[in-house]
Order: sequence, then C-alpha cells, then structure tokens
Amino acid sequence: MTLGNVAAGRHVNWGWSDMQKPAQRVRPISWWWALLAVALVASAVAVSMVVMLAETEGLHGAQRATARIDAIKTALTIGAGTGGAAALLLALRRQWLSEHTHVRQEAADTIAEFDARERRITELYTAAAGQLASDSAPVRLAGLYALERLAQDHLDHRQTIVNVICAYLRMPFSLTRPHAEDAAETWEQERVVRVTAQDILTSHLFVGGSRGDDPNWPLNPSPQEPKFWAGMELDLSGATLLDFEFTGRRVEMATFDEARFIGTANFAHAEFTGHASFDKAQFDQGHGHFLSAWFGPRVTFIGTDFGSEQAVFKGATFTGMVLFREAVLFGGVSFEAARGLADFNRSWGLVRQWPDGWTERTLGADERMPLLAPRFSRWPESNLPPGSSTWALIVPGSAGRPAN
Repeated sequence: MTLGNVAAGRHVNWGWSDMQKPAQRVRPISWWWALLAVALVASAVAVSMVVMLAETEGLHGAQRATARIDAIKTALTIGAGTGGAAALLLALRRQWLSEHTHVRQEAADTIAEFDARERRITELYTAAAGQLASDSAPVRLAGLYALERLAQDHLDHRQTIVNVICAYLRMPFSLTRPHAEDAAETWEQERVVRVTAQDILTSHLFVGGSRGDDPNWPLNPSPQEPKFWAGMELDLSGATLLDFEFTGRRVEMATFDEARFIGTANFAHAEFTGHASFDKAQFDQGHGHFLSAWFGPRVTFIGTDFGSEQAVFKGATFTGMVLFREAVLFGGVSFEAARGLADFNRSWGLVRQWPDGWTERTLGADERMPLLAPRFSRWPESNLPPGSSTWALIVPGSAGRPAN
C-alpha cells in the first residue's frame, strides 16, 4: 500500500456504521381508519336501535311510543360513546405517529451529524496524508502534525493514522549523505522529517516519568494520561530508524523485522504486551538496549544482528515464548537479573531458545529474585500474569539449548 492509496482513502476503514441508512418516511393517518371509526359508530347505533325496538313490539299506545323514544335515546347514547372511543383511538394513533416521527427525525439528525463529522475527518485525513507525498519537507512535517492532531482527537482513527506514519518510515532512505550541496540539504531535511515521525509515534506510547520528575525513575506506568495512545500496533518492518528512543513505551504488538537501527536503539523499560518481533533486524553504530524491558506472550530475535557491542537484557522479564535462534552477538549479551515465567502460556509457542551459552534455571522455592537495583524494579508482582508465581532465571549454561 502506497501513501497515494492511503491519501485517497483506499483500504482505510473509518468505522462507518449501519446508522447511515436513510430514515423511513412516516405515513400519515390512513382514511381507512376514519371510515372504520364511522362504521363502528353507525353499527353500534343500528344494532342498539334494532334490539331495543324489537323489545317494544309487545307494547301498545303511549307505552309503545315512550319505549321507542327511550330506545332511540339509548342507541344514540351508545353511538356517542362508541364514537368517543373511536375518536380516542384515532387521537392515540395520531399521538403515537407524532412521537415516532419525532424520534425518527432525531435519529435522522444524529445520522446526518455523524455523516458530516466523518466526512470532515476524511477530508482532513486525506489532505494531511497527501502532504506526506510532497517534495517540500515543511509540507511533509505539516502533514505529520495534522495526522497527530487527528489521532489525538479521534480515538477510532488512531490505529489507521499510526499505520500511515509507520508506512512513511518504511519508505526507502539512504544513509549516505550526498556530496552535492542541494542534494545534501534535501537529504538532511528528509532526515529531520523521519526523526519527527519517529518522535510522534513514540511520544504517544510513553507511560513512564522522566529522570527529572523523580529520583526513583522510571515511574509506574500511567496509561490514563490523555496523551497516551493505548493498544497501538506498530509495523516498522524494513524501516530505517535513526537514534530510536523507545524507553518506557508500551505497545500492544510490534514488528521490527529486517529493520535497521542506526545509532541509539533504546528499549529500556519498554513493555510489549503482545507479540514482538525483531527477526533479522540489524543494530548499527550502537547496540540493542533492553534493560528491564517486559515481553509478553511471544518475542523473537531470529537471525537478529546485534552488531559488535553487547546486547543488554539486564533485569528483563519474559512471560512467554522466546526465540534467539541464529542471533548474531559478536559483542556478547547480558541477562543479569533477567527472569522468565516458567509456567507460561504456550498458545503462542511451546519452547524457549536462548542465545548460545545461555539457558534457564527454575527459581527455588526459598530463592529470592535478584534485582539490579530498586530503581530498576519497574514491574511489581501485581503486574505479572495471574495463575503462576514460578520463575526461572536466565543463566549461563548449555549453548543454545531450547527450554521446554
């Protein structure tokens, strides 16, 4: 999917609902109801008169005349009562139709308001996404900030906008700075745009504090912060990421397959609540830093090249399947005070495979979990998956032995 397709609204689900069906036209009171009411009144009068006149057949003279007058009065009274009942029914039907017409009109107004709102969002989104294809770096920056504002104001569209920004970062980017002055300036501007796109994504996934806020940084997660975008999924496979700062971020799913990290790649205290994949990713001019990170049901580093510097997983927590198969670790790796949930959910995978020279050992019943320092103990026991308190330590051992 290209940015042109995204800008044109293709393959974008904006959450349209069935509310958009046009309201049905309300029918007026039918003449058949009026005719039925007249018929009821006439029938009541006729039947009453026939019955009562029949009862006067045995009378004579003044008694018969008086009885017939009384019968006519009674029949007219019954007719009047029947007519009143019919009129009441007609009034009730008219009120019912009026109320339902009002309700339907309110529903139609709500649908119209919803349609207008969604059309406005679509127009803003299309314009902002279209700016990402501009040759002008300032225009591309304006498009990124417009998309960020849309995502902040409209929860239902956040994931789509995150997908667009991720797609932009997956676009090819040469790391070689051109020698020509004009080309070098264009390259530098694009670099600024890409770093801005990274910052927009990661700033809304931040759930911790900062070193200046508290000497015991990092703070406990604060997902209630309005700026925080919960439940996001990142697809940065194949992206070139520059000094990528992911410290204290929380994300639902993350795919960094074949991504290239240039310079800093800091995932300290990050939380991956779902699947995380770094397969065949490459860490250049820096190292993979996962100090005290939290990994959910599955994390894979298959064929990942961690470069020449040490990969850091000190104090990390692994709660599910782990694969370091064929990982390249020329600078070595540290799992000091790292732990894995021994009785983990195997629906994502049955085995764990640690790097060569590492294995896991079940924590003894009376053995305390080692900690690097109190300030690195971001994840209290209450944050752990329920149902098991059995932990394994990641320790030097048999090279690359899968742990079942």
